[in-house]
Amino acid sequence: MKVVDKEALALKKKVHRAEMERKILKMLDHPFLPTLYAEFEASHFSCIVMEYCSGGDLHSLRHKQPNKRFSLSSARYI
Repeated sequence: MKVVDKEALALKKKVHRAEMERKILKMLDHPFLPTLYAEFEASHFSCIVMEYCSGGDLHSLRHKQPNKRFSLSSARYI
């Protein structure tokens, strides 16, 4: 479950980005994207229940690559 503080999102001006992530996960069904099971709002938090990705997210994986980029063959696979 991903839990995000609504106030922190607003302070960092990331509310739109968080909403887009949720909308995209709802629309897509792809083997390389986590499945979104549920979403709900709590008092000060926005929560999404999604499939666990043991290897981390794509953003973190990209930052571990040389020059923070995927090779062409890796990008084709993804």
